[in-house]
Amino acid sequence: MTTMSALALDRKIVVNEAGDPVEVIIPYDQYVDFIETYGLDLTEEEKEELREARADVANKNRDAFVSLDEVKKGLGLEECTN
Repeated sequence: MTTMSALALDRKIVVNEAGDPVEVIIPYDQYVDFIETYGLDLTEEEKEELREARADVANKNRDAFVSLDEVKKGLGLEECTN
């Protein structure tokens, strides 16, 4: 996953009378990219599934995952050899 820096966003900063920033305006497509990049659009269930998957990876629990061949077969891309 690539990381997105707030500095890379095209933005307009709105300030109040004292010159303090109060709002930031960014293009909608950049907003969507930002939300998706940082997982801010995920449900609590999806976040928990990701935590479980990361734990499985850390614990080398290969039984928790399917092989690439199985994924391809499920997508109809190629025959599974297992």
